[in-house]
Amino acid sequence: MRAAMRKGPLSSLPRREQMLVARTRTPALRIVHPQIGLVRIELTFNDLSAHTPSPQQHTLYPAAPAFFRFACPCTDCDGDFDLSAAVKTALESSGWHKRGTGTTTGSLPCQGARLHDRAGNKTCSMKLDFKLVAAPVKQKQELAR
Repeated sequence: MRAAMRKGPLSSLPRREQMLVARTRTPALRIVHPQIGLVRIELTFNDLSAHTPSPQQHTLYPAAPAFFRFACPCTDCDGDFDLSAAVKTALESSGWHKRGTGTTTGSLPCQGARLHDRAGNKTCSMKLDFKLVAAPVKQKQELAR
């Protein structure tokens, strides 16, 4: 008997292709948040059961898709980290509008399952610590340094 797999709207495609399709369907940052000139996303991964993957940094400019999901760095995991809510909170906070830049930090556990753990229905042990920094259109050059 095979273990049941989670299925989404693009479930017939492999995880990587699902993410690429979703990313291409996402409108540009300038459309979703026209006041934003730059979003920098710093990702730090922690996993007690395996070696820790290298940190990642992503910088999005107005023409980039407003896509804030990142695949779990474990190649045998079917999960991802969705930072959409955190980005929305940062970009819509009243403090951001007063200061001119917005910063949000947080942590998320991976909700996926690794290939060797799927039979036992265990979730992946990867954790993500993230930092989001956003700057309005006129201040993006200062933040990019």
